[in-house]
This record gives sequence, structure tokens and C-alpha cells, in this order.
Amino acid sequence: MKNHQFKSKILKTGKVLLLFFAIMFGSCDWVNNKLSDEEIAQGLKSALEVGTQYALKTLGKEDGFLLDQAVKIGLPEDAAKFIQKASAHPLTAYLVKGLEDQLVKTMNRAAEVAVEDVVPIFVDAITGMTIQDANNILFSKNDFAATDYLKSKTYNPLSKTCLSIIEDALNKKILGVGSAQDVWSLLSQAHNTASSLVPSLGWEPIETDLSLYTTHKALDGVFVKIGDEEQNIRYNASARVNDILKKVFGQLDK
Repeated sequence: MKNHQFKSKILKTGKVLLLFFAIMFGSCDWVNNKLSDEEIAQGLKSALEVGTQYALKTLGKEDGFLLDQAVKIGLPEDAAKFIQKASAHPLTAYLVKGLEDQLVKTMNRAAEVAVEDVVPIFVDAITGMTIQDANNILFSKNDFAATDYLKSKTYNPLSKTCLSIIEDALNKKILGVGSAQDVWSLLSQAHNTASSLVPSLGWEPIETDLSLYTTHKALDGVFVKIGDEEQNIRYNASARVNDILKKVFGQLDK
């Protein structure tokens, strides 16, 4: 009888110890898996670095914009409508088609050149991210929270840098054609003259600033690519190319 009671106490003690160790080891695992604020910030910065490098490498080369339908820069809406109408007439179709092709190609080439010079602006914004910013971004329901953060911090300085480069590119003379700005002036003047001489056409004047338009479209394309990569890192473990990305964004898999 005493032997039975002794065995019973041993079993109870063993269960208590097992429970104790389970709690202890479980707690240790939780502590080990819990991210520090510094790690979260480091992980978000790394994600933005990876996304920015991807965007600039993808777009900052010949045909980076031009052959990518997701970011290709087309004519401003007011000019596109004129081209469409003019293309319906045999006498003007060939002429305006040539102008459109030249403008689109030059705008995209200008964007490809411009994004090569924006790295320092992105670096400053990424290194300036605070711990509070990082915490808000990581667990946001917005899949593009990091990209939106970066856009809010960089869009204005990026615009200034890119606008200067794009203006130079659009004013560069092209053999036999003049510059893109020359072509744009010819196109808009033809449209605006026709609209004033024949009011019944109902055409609104073309007033778009080509350099500013191209700059905004170029930056929109850059942030599209950064956003694509952020979403990829959030949902695709294979896109987490270093240990801190795996640790931080692995928390989103749980």
C-alpha cells in the first residue's frame, strides 16, 4: 500500500515537473521568437533597401520603362485624345503616329536616365526610419505600408532631382526631329490652333507640362516596383534574401 502511494506521488511530481519544464521552455521559445524594436526597424529598412535596389535596377536601364507595360509612360491624356482623332484621317495619321512614337520613346528614355541619380535620396529616407515607424509598418493591414512610408518621405525631393534630369533629356536635340519638347510644342500648337479655328470640334487646349508629367509618371513607376517587391517579401518566404528579413517578416506567417 505504501509502495503504491509512493509511486503515485512520484507520478504526480513527474507531471508537475513536466508541466514546469513545458512552461519554461515554451517561455524561452517565445522570448527567442519575440522581435525587439531594433530588429523590426532593421528588417523594415532592409526590405526597403531590397525593394529600392530592385526598382532602380529594373527601371534604370534602356527599355526599363519603355518595354514594361506596367510602368511605360504614354502620352498625357489631352494629347492622346488629339492623336486618336488625328489618326482617324489618312492625311494626318502617318504624321501624328510618328510624333507619338518619338515622344513616347523619348519620355521613357528620360525616365530611365533620371532614376539612376536618386539613390542618395532613398538612402537618407530609409536610414531615417524611426522605431515607431517600423512597428506601425510591419503589422499594418496595408500590404504597401513600407512603400507608402518611403513615398511620403521622398516624393518631393525625388521630383526636384528627376525634373532637372528629365528636362535636359527632353530638350536634347534628336537628329532630324528636334527635341521631344520641340515635337511636343508642334503637336500642342497644331491641336490648339485647330481647336480655336474650329470651335465646333469641342477640343480642350493641351496645357500639360511635358517635363513635369514625365517626372511624375517616372516616380509612379518606381514606387510601383518597390511596392511589388514589398508585397513579395511579405507573402513569399523565398523573397526574404537575408536573415533579418526572414526573422522579421517570418512573424507575418504565423
